[in-house]
Amino acid sequence: MKMTFSGNLELAEIHGLKTNQVDMHSHLLPAFDDGVQDLETSLKIIHQIKQKGAEALFWTPHLNLGSFGEITKGTITEHFRKYVDIIRQQTGIELFCGSELFCSPPIPEKLVPLGNSDFVLIEFPLDVYPRYLFDVIYNIQISGYRVIIAHVERYQWLFPKKKSFLKTITDYSLVEELKSKGVYFQVNYSTITKLTLHKELVPVLKEKKIEFIGSDKHHERDNRPLIDFFELNEIDL
Repeated sequence: MKMTFSGNLELAEIHGLKTNQVDMHSHLLPAFDDGVQDLETSLKIIHQIKQKGAEALFWTPHLNLGSFGEITKGTITEHFRKYVDIIRQQTGIELFCGSELFCSPPIPEKLVPLGNSDFVLIEFPLDVYPRYLFDVIYNIQISGYRVIIAHVERYQWLFPKKKSFLKTITDYSLVEELKSKGVYFQVNYSTITKLTLHKELVPVLKEKKIEFIGSDKHHERDNRPLIDFFELNEIDL
């Protein structure tokens, strides 16, 4: 079974792209959050992304994260406008703006969806189940947005293990509850290349319940591979 990501396809359709070869999660505009810190490196990485088959890239800087409290919708938009033309001209990639919203109340009133879509990329604390999970998601949804949870493989509380007849199995009840609420999932490409270490994801991928894939690339030293769209289209589950 080939992996397909319907969310990337929908983003491509919304933005008038020719293919669904879209990296929808990155931190690659220079000197903003914890991503690339200079334009030269930014251009180098984005050029490599283009060479690996990507038609478009979404820049998704952190929003509402304590260590970057000065970041707002306004500063994101201003920074994007500063670099969008030069990056498009020098790399040939289509570049769009978004954000990665850290969901710890209070949530900013002004959110930054992915480009011209109504999708908002969000993240949560990794190790501890956030008791406000469904309240935050509901509030974002009633504001007119669709919610994507970023890098779902990283949340220990989303795929908990439990004992059953002397063996350990994955509990998918929270996954199912989130899907019933219309929540979308995103996986990092680095995880797809190492699925033997993330076997709990295989059933979810086979059932097409992970709709988005992104690199979550920050900089050259993060050990996160760029999406190779030529290889991705050939990976079997």
